[in-house]
Amino acid sequence: MKNGIYLFVVLFLGVMGYFVVNDLMMKKSFMLAAGVFFVFSIVITMLITHYKKRVEQTPAEKVLNITYVGIFALYGFVVGISLLYLPPLEIATVGYEGFIFIAASLALLYGIYKYYTTKVMLGHY
Repeated sequence: MKNGIYLFVVLFLGVMGYFVVNDLMMKKSFMLAAGVFFVFSIVITMLITHYKKRVEQTPAEKVLNITYVGIFALYGFVVGISLLYLPPLEIATVGYEGFIFIAASLALLYGIYKYYTTKVMLGHY
């Protein structure tokens, strides 16, 4: 039961994170968008690495976790790279918003790696 709740929370945070970050990006608030994406990414990483070990997850849950968090990490990389290569006078206020997006995406990739090695590759827990 707890794994289903964790999976729902991961999916909910991913959807909400995407919409909040996208809305902040449209309003040209890039530093706040980077901070929000970082917080959402850290929470999602903590959730996918701390599933309860008593109940085995179904293959669909495993695929859904890896795919969905991977898409969210890819979104962060794309936004981070685009912020790094845009002219700083037009858009960025501080200049390191792209690095925050990339760091958050790396945290998500670390979470996927830990999840894959502990839950998928070994086949138990």
